[in-house]
Amino acid sequence: MVTDGYDFTRDGGRGSERNDVNATPTEYNESTPAWRVNQSTMVILDQSTMVILDSPDLAAFGHGTMVAGVIHLVAPQATILPLKAFRADGSGYSSDVLRAIYYAIYNGAKVLNMSFSYPEPSQELGRALDAAASGGLLAIGSAGNTGQHVAAYPAALSNVIGVASTNDSDVLSQFSNYGADLFLLAAPGEAIVSTYPLGTYAAAWGTSFSAPFAAGTAALLAQLTPSIDQGQTAAAVGNAVPVDGVARGRLDVFRAVNSRMCSPSCP
Repeated sequence: MVTDGYDFTRDGGRGSERNDVNATPTEYNESTPAWRVNQSTMVILDQSTMVILDSPDLAAFGHGTMVAGVIHLVAPQATILPLKAFRADGSGYSSDVLRAIYYAIYNGAKVLNMSFSYPEPSQELGRALDAAASGGLLAIGSAGNTGQHVAAYPAALSNVIGVASTNDSDVLSQFSNYGADLFLLAAPGEAIVSTYPLGTYAAAWGTSFSAPFAAGTAALLAQLTPSIDQGQTAAAVGNAVPVDGVARGRLDVFRAVNSRMCSPSCP
């Protein structure tokens, strides 16, 4: 189920990317924001909808909808609260990101998927995520797509489960950031087919689409154990398939869920 959510880029209305289809160029003429969604190749569509992506103002159109589709794939009974903090060109302001996090906290969200990044840590973001963790909210972040051993925030924060991208051979994607000292997990992030705003499906590459596999798994874990916290979630998803480049390996949903079902005393 999808709730209405909120559009912070317009300060009102539902958290829907359909609003971006009819956006005017003047909405994107502000100074360059600091935050960007984590995309690599975005997106491959059927020809009937490809015209939507001809405008540079719509370069990341559909990003959030595709992320939500992956979460639904993993956790079909989860309720999705769409919070729109980025414009269709993939840019966003830290103030909108912070407002979205606090909105999620105050509206009872359990899992926070953050498929965006910034190269430097932010005290304000850190405080917001500390508040989220204190409220029992499980935070997931994408590792970024520069193909380097480099931190990306919020994924590299200690209270966030950072997720890199792997291919079908369980090898880290060439575009994915990496580092066992930076990111806990990896998950598939190449040619991920998911829902698209125009009533169709699209395929995309990027750690943006790896993170929601972990977020969906966190939602499953929260359904099993509503009181589960960030540390217990990290321990559960840490039951992963070993791969180079991240601390615990490639996400294995069955192992993660089974680790919480083994007994009431599971770690």
